[in-house]
Amino acid sequence: MAEAKRATEIEGEGEELEAVVPTELDELTHAEMLELYRNGNDAIRFAKHQQWATLVGSLALFVLLGVVGDHAYARTFLFKLVILISIVLSVGAIYSLLIYQFWQNAEREKLTLIAARFSNITRNVRGLVSERERNAHRYVLLFFMIASIVLGNWLLITYLAPKL
Repeated sequence: MAEAKRATEIEGEGEELEAVVPTELDELTHAEMLELYRNGNDAIRFAKHQQWATLVGSLALFVLLGVVGDHAYARTFLFKLVILISIVLSVGAIYSLLIYQFWQNAEREKLTLIAARFSNITRNVRGLVSERERNAHRYVLLFFMIASIVLGNWLLITYLAPKL
């Protein structure tokens, strides 16, 4: 009764309610799909967190390497090791960022397959932002993460260059 009253109020405001076409899944399968959907979202959140932690951790290690390299004598093994570690760290961090990005993409594909089995309202809500726009945002952010690591390594090597 309350839902019908609310629907009438919304229709009176000039908005038409779309007829809900429910999912054709049985209750157990629907519950299973919801759980898979939640797990996919959690995995994406975890991978994003790991991406940011990788970026911040790498930049912090560059600072630490700068301090160690600044206190090491120029032609010693330790100084050369600092430069080598910074390059390996950069390559590893960028590789990790890419792995996390691919993992997120795989989870998003799963979410798309699952959401296609839900009601038309769910599909409409997911379709508010186009896939192209979402990908543009994701890859621009990934580009800036990678650029930050490259810039951090470049700054470290530039900072230590006068000692070479």
